Amino acid sequence: MSKKYILKYNNGSVEMTKPNSTMLIYKIPYNAIQSKNSGFIVPNRFIVYILFGKNSHGKDMVYVGKSKNGIENRPTAHKDKFDNWTTCYVLTQFKERTFFNDGTIQYLENELNSRVDEVGLYNNTTINTTTGTANTDDMEDCDDYLDEAYKMLDILGLDLISNSEEAEADEDMIESLTRPEARKVVPNGTYYFGRRLKRLNNAVLKAEMQVKDGKFILLAGSQVTLDTGIGLAPNIDLLRNQASIEDGVLLEDVEMDSPSAAGEFVIGAACNGWTSWLTKDGEKIDKFRK
Repeated sequence: MSKKYILKYNNGSVEMTKPNSTMLIYKIPYNAIQSKNSGFIVPNRFIVYILFGKNSHGKDMVYVGKSKNGIENRPTAHKDKFDNWTTCYVLTQFKERTFFNDGTIQYLENELNSRVDEVGLYNNTTINTTTGTANTDDMEDCDDYLDEAYKMLDILGLDLISNSEEAEADEDMIESLTRPEARKVVPNGTYYFGRRLKRLNNAVLKAEMQVKDGKFILLAGSQVTLDTGIGLAPNIDLLRNQASIEDGVLLEDVEMDSPSAAGEFVIGAACNGWTSWLTKDGEKIDKFRK
């Protein structure tokens, strides 16, 4: 890790950079920001930040914000959201070759807020964000930046990877080695799928799957996204291209070899079917494996 990232420590704060890039991420004690003694000078005034703390029940609380005036004032102005913040994570860049500006920090704030909701690990106190005025090139730069930032934040102790599409891609790859077990444990019957997709403007896809004697059949009438996301397996992509789909609705039954394959067909991306397909009582079919 020492060659992939560079970490510096001062006054309880951490500065993390990646060689040959403009990335800068800080982990700063909240009280150090309050006392204006954060240990590091943040060189870029345009930042996006994530506040972290635990409530009296031990629940992890976060707030996502942005500032065009550095770490002065804004990160410490959210006691109305939660009054016991302990840590502030700051995402920014070196001043040179930066694409951080009014539009991009709005875009980054919105994407980070959506990511917090997606992983489902935190009580998110953020109320409103906007997508900003970033142009297409800037948004691509932001997306590349965030791909690396999630890994760096994970090292610094903030998990924005678990339960994400990237994590599901890894889980699906592991499950592909053990898919025969699914044929043994899921009882015959009809199961239900409902997933809200951020990349479809939070539209909800609904689908039904019938299990019959070890066969997993995605039923005609199921809703299927026409675009693709992270981790879509080549064989599922081929099945989607060959299937009869009209206006996002599957017109024929399609047989799969696992619940995850069926879910992947529906959302066009990696999917952990064991936690996505539900019984008629709303229970995850993962219970059958346990």
